[in-house]
Amino acid sequence: MADWAPQYSKAERIRLLLFHAAWAVPLFLLTEFFFFPWFERYVETAHCHHYGSLNGLELVIYNLFIGLPLGLALVVLAIEGRHSVRVLRLGQSPLPDEKVFRPARYVYGHRARIKPLLFFLLVLLLCGLSVQGFFWADAMIDTLSPDVSRCLGQALQDA
Repeated sequence: MADWAPQYSKAERIRLLLFHAAWAVPLFLLTEFFFFPWFERYVETAHCHHYGSLNGLELVIYNLFIGLPLGLALVVLAIEGRHSVRVLRLGQSPLPDEKVFRPARYVYGHRARIKPLLFFLLVLLLCGLSVQGFFWADAMIDTLSPDVSRCLGQALQDA
């Protein structure tokens, strides 16, 4: 049995599921019912808002093309990066102190290092996509011509 990684018990699986549901469901609900409606209203008049040298529409586009892939890269790196580094160093997957959800044999050497290398390639791809996103966003901003009449309506409402 030493060739197989230890598994989570049924109670541990349920506890993990409930723990992650406790933060994921409220986050989903907040995003769905508060952030997305607010963002939809904001994007309609984003070009009317100015933040330093950028207007709101430019800020939204840069964040979508640069911030989103870079943010995703940072989040997955924060979640999985340390684990992947340990697997690369030890050359063993699953790690010695790690439990698994379904039966899994220990894998050693180069075969164990394939998934972490693919993971870091994905992070590198997301970072490259973020760099390329700068040029895509620049090109898109040059072609946009936002409706300025919406700004006048908002200015009248504010007055």
